[in-house]
Amino acid sequence: MCNDSDFADIVQNIIRSKKYKNIYEKTIEHNVQRCLDKYGKKQAEKKARNILHQIWSAYYDHKPNFSRLYKSFVNDVSEYHSRYPQCHSRENGNPEEFIKDRLIKLLSVQSSTNERIAILDNFYKRIFAITGPPSSIIDHACGLNPLTYLWMNLPDDVKYQAFDIEGELTSFLNSVFQFLGLRNMEARLGDVLADEFNYADIVFMLKFLPVLEQQEKGSSLQVMRKQKCRHLVVSFPVKSLSGNEKGMKNFYSDWFKKTMESESWKYEEILFDTELVFIVDLRLKIED
Repeated sequence: MCNDSDFADIVQNIIRSKKYKNIYEKTIEHNVQRCLDKYGKKQAEKKARNILHQIWSAYYDHKPNFSRLYKSFVNDVSEYHSRYPQCHSRENGNPEEFIKDRLIKLLSVQSSTNERIAILDNFYKRIFAITGPPSSIIDHACGLNPLTYLWMNLPDDVKYQAFDIEGELTSFLNSVFQFLGLRNMEARLGDVLADEFNYADIVFMLKFLPVLEQQEKGSSLQVMRKQKCRHLVVSFPVKSLSGNEKGMKNFYSDWFKKTMESESWKYEEILFDTELVFIVDLRLKIED
């Protein structure tokens, strides 16, 4: 039989570990409690660590040095501005294109966003053509995706809230936002299985549902139902990290459509070269 002391001991053991010390505490607590309930005290810590590893490894081959990445990015952009002090007039180059080029270097660090680089020029254009331009966005399990903001071509007053379970990542994103003067953007710790969130016109869950299902099978629909938004944008990979298709497009398309059978929501599908996107209209749910 497990008690509160068992729970607290396991949580603290994981928090003190080098690998998971920056993981959102609520995420650790949630998974420890589930593993205690399911496996008991003897296996709970090992099982919880395995789940956390699966979440983390879904996005990174190895953990980035965010401090080094930030310094390199700032140095490159600062050097460009010092070399072309009048670059805002575009006489000596396009500063936004230069910044995009440096952001692409950052996006390539994470497998999920690296796959998105090739389709960025049309990715948000096609999504927003269906949803309409948003005034607010929430990006769940965001990873490095908020760094694609310049490709969204949105007004400066669009409120963008990014949530992830990795503390070093959210600090890194906020440093980049501040450096670029993106005052409308904020990254915070958050977990859809442990927290409640406010309304946003659009909620992104990009390549997130497979990771969610890996944590808790059958949880995706419950999480989608909880979202307070006009449109929910979910996506899936269509190729493995090695570049093989392996029937992934059909598998995820069939799985998503079957998952949606119990709901009255309308949705549209967009297939990109590296990503399958579904745009779900939740307005009927809000009106109910």
